Amino acid sequence: MPTHAPRPKKDRLPDAIALGKHLRKLREAKGWTLEELGEAAGMNERQVGHIERGATDPKLSTIRKLARAYGVTVSELLKPLK
Repeated sequence: MPTHAPRPKKDRLPDAIALGKHLRKLREAKGWTLEELGEAAGMNERQVGHIERGATDPKLSTIRKLARAYGVTVSELLKPLK
């Protein structure tokens, strides 16, 4: 799977950072490693790590994969960002 180069820290967007923090909390609450979440979502662990650090803005298709892995809707996954 292609991975996108992470953004330099100074260029990270607040929403990407907030989403990443939320995703990390969900993953940790399930007791999953990056590898386990990546496997559940059909992604590689490096890509998941970039998203959790706010280093990349995930595409909608990626957000859908993560929501399915967590067993929630996209709306529920993004709710903390509202």
